[in-house]
Amino acid sequence: MVTNKKCFGCGKKPIIKLSYTIIKYCNGCFVRLIEKRVRKDIRINKKIGRNKQIKLLNDGSKEFEVAEKILKNIFGEFANIKKVNKTDKETLTPTNLDREARINLESYLQNEKTPKKTGKLILNNVLEEEIIIFCKIKRIKADNKEPKNDLLESIEKKHPGTKFGIAKSFEKIMK
Repeated sequence: MVTNKKCFGCGKKPIIKLSYTIIKYCNGCFVRLIEKRVRKDIRINKKIGRNKQIKLLNDGSKEFEVAEKILKNIFGEFANIKKVNKTDKETLTPTNLDREARINLESYLQNEKTPKKTGKLILNNVLEEEIIIFCKIKRIKADNKEPKNDLLESIEKKHPGTKFGIAKSFEKIMK
């Protein structure tokens, strides 16, 4: 029998409940979950080359702050992060899954081309909800919220995890 009275990762008292799952996490396990997801995305999609400088777009957003923190945690003392204000094909552009799903879905429904991205996206597999929780845990200022797509939000409410599915589908379409 599974109970939700303990953290899924370590068995401690859970603090965080995400909207798309019944699993609960303590702060430490939640941070590890997000870092693991970002690390996997970087590795699988080869977003950062070996021994290369990491160019991260500084747009002043909460996503930038979270991306910088996560990259420092992943690479530790070897993190050679350069904050830039313009993108090129090697620049990591901070975003979130909600934004990417909304932009792609709206473009598709309006029969328009999806805006081209010049850099490589980071945090594109992390929900805004998760970014806000990460900011609270790490004491990062998170003030701006994304505009919501009512259709996407209503589908997500009825069928949790839909945003992940939409993002994966558009990722496959764009390749």
